[in-house]
Amino acid sequence: MHVDCRRMGRILRTKEMEVFPAATERGAGDAGARTGEKWANAQGTPKEPPTSSEERARNLEELPKSITESGEDDGKDCVGKVGMRRELNLADSIFLLIGITSGSAIFISANGVLQYSGSVGLSLLVWALSGLISLVGAFVYTELATMIPSSGGAYSYVLAAYGRVAAFVYLWMSLFLEEANMLAIDALTFGTYVLQPFFPDSQTPPEIPVRLMAAVIILFLAWLNIRSVKASVVLQNVLMFPKFVILGAITIVGIYRLATSPSSSFNDSFANTFTGPATIATAFYQGLYTYNGWDNITCVVEEVKKPTKTLLAAMSTALILLITLYLLVNVAYFAVLEPGEILFSPAVAVTFGRESFGVMAWSVPVFVAVSTVGSLNGKTLTQSRVVFVGARHGQLPASLALVGKRCTPVTAIIFMSAIALLYLVTVDIFALINVVSFSSTLCQVGVISGLLHLRRKRPNWERPFKVWTVVAVGYLAVMVALVVLPVLVEPVTVGITLTLIFTALMVYWLLLNRPITAPAYLRGSRRFFRFVQILLEVTPESDDLRLVN
Repeated sequence: MHVDCRRMGRILRTKEMEVFPAATERGAGDAGARTGEKWANAQGTPKEPPTSSEERARNLEELPKSITESGEDDGKDCVGKVGMRRELNLADSIFLLIGITSGSAIFISANGVLQYSGSVGLSLLVWALSGLISLVGAFVYTELATMIPSSGGAYSYVLAAYGRVAAFVYLWMSLFLEEANMLAIDALTFGTYVLQPFFPDSQTPPEIPVRLMAAVIILFLAWLNIRSVKASVVLQNVLMFPKFVILGAITIVGIYRLATSPSSSFNDSFANTFTGPATIATAFYQGLYTYNGWDNITCVVEEVKKPTKTLLAAMSTALILLITLYLLVNVAYFAVLEPGEILFSPAVAVTFGRESFGVMAWSVPVFVAVSTVGSLNGKTLTQSRVVFVGARHGQLPASLALVGKRCTPVTAIIFMSAIALLYLVTVDIFALINVVSFSSTLCQVGVISGLLHLRRKRPNWERPFKVWTVVAVGYLAVMVALVVLPVLVEPVTVGITLTLIFTALMVYWLLLNRPITAPAYLRGSRRFFRFVQILLEVTPESDDLRLVN
């Protein structure tokens, strides 16, 4: 497959007004009017032409594509256009979510919930309730994703509900704090555990080799995702087997130990339970952190076949499996290890392996590393689409909204991976975990309140799936409580988050509040845009650009 370069050249010249709308206001306005009319017709409601270019842009951003236009009915890929293909079926979506969500947290950070719960009984309850809270969130996100079937996940929903400023703040927090930090953490976890078998039990692998291995896996997965979505999905599916093997082995050993020699951990299991609301909220932070990623399928909804049917089934199935596995694995941990051993273990699964697997204890770090690769791969696939959609809406450079000849967002993947690499060498990323958890919960509050706001603001929008209002309000109340209560015990975390929000607002006001129309800037932007296209063999999305054999 290759691109007809002569036709590409003609189309790219005509797309300059679309990519650089400030250069020709009339051309951009006409294009916007035609697009607005098309989308209005798809919704089945006539719309009057906007009276100004600013109003036109606002209307275009607030109006979602219809399910039919998004490819829901046929599920076909991008034949006859440059764009991303619909390649993810139900099984792919389930494996993608399980791979992202069950990265390394269940193997390494299981002691976090126990630390803030105080007792075995409450910690298991927090694990179960955290999963159920995430499951309710899946219902809420299904309504949003089927109503606004645009990739980008929460970014697209905040944009539709609250407009450009709030969407940019979310984009800023997501890209430069949450997702880049999580990619770097997963990569460092991979580097640590893939090297661990080569060092004695009492030694930790040196920092430099760990960071080099982390950089290697980030670069490899970036290359794989650029090369093909299908290759990335195949890798994700293959990595499910070792993940289930190690989780199944831990569960079987734990149940056997519990049946043959019951552990004292379950005697008076609620003894020493913490009762402070702020402390319990922090325990839920730890529990919800291990389920983080369940919503990532909404970031690639434009690549999901039959999204209305697939999204809810994928998120629900993945979360029910994860809740069951997490509870069984934690029961196994308590059956073999004392609570004190779990609290002071740097990696609970590794300690469990040393106690239970004998000569095969070396395999546990390897399985942890493999599981982390699945999480890294899934996040590279999904979060690069947030970059892509942000650039599509003009809130990131236009060069980040370009696709390659294999229908992958090449520049967005490179950008996301570059930020993660920068985190590896400049920031103590593990110190930011609480900030990431707090900001993620704050973003959830924005998304869910946006759902309720859209019900009043856009009551006529088609909703193929609609969650009960009481469920959405209950989920919002839980998220608000998780935002407010830790303020008492984590004021530094709150301060850092508010500082980042203020920084995002300043950047928006300085760079995006009004278009930059300086001729020198526009010329430089065009030249850089073309340079990126030639260097990476990428082009903007187009319904007219044909791929020929």
